[in-house]
Amino acid sequence: TLKQALSLMDGSVGYDAVIVCTSNPSQERFWQSRLEKTRGQAARQGALILAVHEDWAADGAGNGLGTLYAYFKASTKAKSEFSVDLDAKLKEGWSVAMYHTAGKGTRLAPLPGSENNNKPGVKLPAIVDIEGKQAELTILEAVIRQTNSYAPQRRGRCSVFWGDQVFIPSAGCPPSGSHPADILACLGPMPTEQEWAERGLEKYGLIAVNAQGNAAQVEKVTYAVATSLLSSFGNIARVGPSLGSFSMSASLLLALLREFDEEIRGRTAKLDSDPHLWMPLTLPEDAYASVMLTKGTSDADARAHYRRMQAFKEAFLKAEGGGEAMLGAVDAGSNCYWWDYGLLKLYQKNNLLVPKASAEAAALRTFLRLPEPPAAGVRLGAE
Repeated sequence: TLKQALSLMDGSVGYDAVIVCTSNPSQERFWQSRLEKTRGQAARQGALILAVHEDWAADGAGNGLGTLYAYFKASTKAKSEFSVDLDAKLKEGWSVAMYHTAGKGTRLAPLPGSENNNKPGVKLPAIVDIEGKQAELTILEAVIRQTNSYAPQRRGRCSVFWGDQVFIPSAGCPPSGSHPADILACLGPMPTEQEWAERGLEKYGLIAVNAQGNAAQVEKVTYAVATSLLSSFGNIARVGPSLGSFSMSASLLLALLREFDEEIRGRTAKLDSDPHLWMPLTLPEDAYASVMLTKGTSDADARAHYRRMQAFKEAFLKAEGGGEAMLGAVDAGSNCYWWDYGLLKLYQKNNLLVPKASAEAAALRTFLRLPEPPAAGVRLGAE
């Protein structure tokens, strides 16, 4: 429930290691220092903080290769600066979280300018204590505080989050581990074509879950296209917008690092998690090629990448002792609160929500550790 989820978002629980992928060396130094000082209020007390920066080609690595490269750099830093073998710790059961913050923050402009273009450093109306002095809570610290709630359920996994999205799951914090990878989504029953259109689901990347609990990723498509793409996936039990955040088992993460070793060391390719990892691992070849064609990828290139990922899948599952599915879903609930601080108008909307008299505003105040205003008149859970 919302109350149970919020109770875990106080910095008392959290990940054993926190990786932050930043844009440049100065931001790496800033977040290394800041997050060490706010342990127990954002990252949990005792967490290993590993801030790194993405020194890639001008177009960036994409969040797929970017995730692998950030982990590669973090594991190198853990060993050289803290004498910690992160690979070994992950395999032994550490929970690791990664937060992507790289980028100029143009969607939030002009606010990042006040933080020397450090987008996740933009402030929120809440207070943390830094060496005995009060300071404003940053967006990234809020995201870390919120996502800590999943840490106890993700031993031996690396969880990947976006550094400007806060969500309060209405479905609690279900465990991970049934699949090598899983992705967070706001799931509900499979809608009718009319419901699909009314809810505007064609505007979202979607996760579909079949009767066996296996998940498939589909991009922003109409009901007819979605049902065609998923025609071989079996009976669709639940579907909903993807939150984008995902987790991987230690064995899958390390296998992907080996698979893309050449790209990681070359630092020029660009691959995203949805179109280049989850979709080729879950969709039929023809369906995948048709989707990628709409993204400007040639049929030949799409099919070549698809076959590469299918060969990877076959070898990985064989090494793991069997199984058929790579991707599962973790339900955040169809009634979860989702506060996006990455867009200026939504940043403003969420901050203006704070003093209002509603159950969502009460939840936001609880999350930010703000007192109830005398005239609020609405308690958490009253709606």
